Amino acid sequence: MSTVRTTPDDGDAGFGMIEIVVSMFLLGILAIAFLPLLVTSMTTTATNTSFASASQLVGQQLDAARALGPTCAAVQAFDDTLPAPTTDPRGVEYQPRRAVSPCPSSFPGTVPVRVWVTEVGDTRSLSEAVTLVFVESAA
Repeated sequence: MSTVRTTPDDGDAGFGMIEIVVSMFLLGILAIAFLPLLVTSMTTTATNTSFASASQLVGQQLDAARALGPTCAAVQAFDDTLPAPTTDPRGVEYQPRRAVSPCPSSFPGTVPVRVWVTEVGDTRSLSEAVTLVFVESAA
């Protein structure tokens, strides 16, 4: 009985290496195609995080305005102090700002309080809201 030996054909030598190089090239092209999507996604995430942090700060300032005493003097004093800047975990600094409208001419009444937040060094408002604070008297 005769044993038949099969040997690889010499014409196929290195064919596996060429396939690997071509597949790596195609994977590289796919990665480059998805790169703009990844960059846009990261930018959108950073922007949304800034807006969410600013909105949270606005909410805190509005809660502080609502917690003031029921006098117009207390509400006006709220406008006299600038809140301290706040830094988020990413290292972005936010500056809350507030503006209190004049007291009403008759009591009881309401005083509009506007609160907005900017990044430190920027004038654009990231988040803004207005609330009405109930006041019973002038002093």
